[in-house]
Amino acid sequence: MRYPHGDGGPDRHRDEWYDLEEDPGELHNLAADPVFAERVGQLRAELDRLMAEHQNRSLESMPLDEGIKSELPAVEIQ
Repeated sequence: MRYPHGDGGPDRHRDEWYDLEEDPGELHNLAADPVFAERVGQLRAELDRLMAEHQNRSLESMPLDEGIKSELPAVEIQ
């Protein structure tokens, strides 16, 4: 997946890829591991293709996650 965030940094569309069987808490992002670079490249290309085919959107048009700032959105989840 690609998770956009709103800090404007060069990694604002950083890829994320997790082994959900071994790492269900998504603590170790494998997308940055050079061992998986070829596979991540293949997955990135497939995601780009699917986005173009189904949404006709580019990464730059994706909404940015600006975080929850200083407040949670609802009292019941605090």
